[in-house]
Amino acid sequence: MALTNNTKMPTDEELAVPQEITLSTPYFKAAAPYMHRACEDEIREFMLRRTELEDPRKTLELGKLVTNCGVKFLQSVKRTCASEFERYGKCIDQGSSKLYVSKCREEQRFFDQCIEENLKIKRPPLGYFSKIHVHESKEPKPEPAMRDYKKEAAEVLAKLPDDYHLRKDYRRYQDWKTNFVEN
Repeated sequence: MALTNNTKMPTDEELAVPQEITLSTPYFKAAAPYMHRACEDEIREFMLRRTELEDPRKTLELGKLVTNCGVKFLQSVKRTCASEFERYGKCIDQGSSKLYVSKCREEQRFFDQCIEENLKIKRPPLGYFSKIHVHESKEPKPEPAMRDYKKEAAEVLAKLPDDYHLRKDYRRYQDWKTNFVEN
């Protein structure tokens, strides 16, 4: 999306959410698969709309819903599985310099058990996020906004003064093609 001087940008109030997610990377890696499963509908609706509308400003409210769902999920993890989450995140942080999860399978097992017992969320199987998932939205599909470039060019040319000098230093395609083939 190209920005021009006429592009209306959202205000700070439009961008504000009640609470941001401020997790560091190791803890976010620990919680991400479950957070996705807990907020799957909101995430899929947001990503579908983001792709269809091709304008991030139009999906700000859906983005706020995704953030709020993530915050609620993390609050429930803090209430039910705080010690397991802390141990697992700390292991990822200190296990390797590249934050590999594979070094922390024991801590992951306890965290998985706690989440499954208390929040009833199963860990997604390996390859789950690589598969194609179809999302049926409740919202109607937006009509594509096709620009009429010929009409826009005609409007611009109509606004030019009669004595405006148009460039004549371009070569026509046929002339170029003839010269290219002859050489």
